[in-house]
Amino acid sequence: MKASGKAAAASDQSGAERRRSRRRTILSTFSLFVVIPTKGIHRLNIRDVSDQGIGFELDTEAASAVDFPLQIGEEFELNLYLNQSLYLPLAVKVVRLDNPDGTSRGVGAEFVDAEAPGLKAYLSFLQMLDLIIDSARLA
Repeated sequence: MKASGKAAAASDQSGAERRRSRRRTILSTFSLFVVIPTKGIHRLNIRDVSDQGIGFELDTEAASAVDFPLQIGEEFELNLYLNQSLYLPLAVKVVRLDNPDGTSRGVGAEFVDAEAPGLKAYLSFLQMLDLIIDSARLA
């Protein structure tokens, strides 16, 4: 998928401003999480989402870098759960690993199949999320 916005050239801009697409932080009240089927049924916290990819925490107390090694460039299926039972399957490729040898690894992954039905549904979900963010209020 091609980026819709221009990448910022200035080196002093924050990570969010340098991105090819808008990054959205997910509120815990949405109860969204991801699962990597090959890793098991561990609920992994989402850091942020964008049109191009997703950021999430990889490790849990039950599994670590030793139990589930991961490399930049690796591709796998990720399930984005919208609630306890409804999920979108997404094919991703690892483009960033934070703290790769530590106990709490952060993963930045980009989507690899622009025509997949799951990705199309995900992008529609992001459009809805943008509308909610622009008009909703927290109590």
